[in-house]
This record gives sequence, C-alpha cells and structure tokens, in this order.
Amino acid sequence: MLFGKKARRPSRMFDSRFRDGSGGDFPLRQYLRCKEEFSGGIVHLLLIGAFAVTLIYFGRTLNNLFTAHGSDLNPMYRWGALVLLGLFVLSVLRRLYYKVMELREIRREINQLHEEMRNPNV
Repeated sequence: MLFGKKARRPSRMFDSRFRDGSGGDFPLRQYLRCKEEFSGGIVHLLLIGAFAVTLIYFGRTLNNLFTAHGSDLNPMYRWGALVLLGLFVLSVLRRLYYKVMELREIRREINQLHEEMRNPNV
C-alpha cells in the first residue's frame, strides 16, 4: 500500500455517482435537497416577516414620538421620516413576496420529484 503523494486516493479509484446527474438515486437526492432548501426558505420567510412587522411597529413609535415631542418642528420632517420608513417597509414586503414565489416554485419542484420517484418508468 502506497502512502504519500503517489498513493491512489479513493476518490480516483471509484467513479462517484454524486458528481453528475446519473445514478439510481438522483431524483431522491434532488428531492432531499429541495426539501432542505424549502425548510431554510421557510425560516428566511419568517425572519423577513418578523422584520417587516418590527418596522411597522417602529413606524408607529416614530409617529408617536413626533406627535409627543415634535410639535414645534416643521411637519415635513415627520412626513419625510414616515414616507422614508414606508418605502423601506414596501421594499421588505417586496422581498417577502419574492420569497413566497420562490418557495412556491420549490414546492412545485418537490411535488414533481416526488411523482418521478413514485413512477420511475414515466
């Protein structure tokens, strides 16, 4: 048995079925990858949703702050801050929408791979 740089590595001795799309369990691996991506996407979706809700509550707090302490200020400061925060909330809601669309596509792919595993001859 050789040791060192000239030794044959197991990765060179055997052709791996994980390197390409061939192999008997390819739909199963793709199915498991999609499920993992879906579960990670759900966590991301929940975090984006929590961030959006936090921003909305921050907007209410900012409005109350201007109401209580900003009576001598120009009202444009208040509206400018609220509009800027509203644009930021809309940006986060847009990201939330795109994440939902991405998760729908992953779910569609999971269903397709599940059918492919169920009926391998089709």
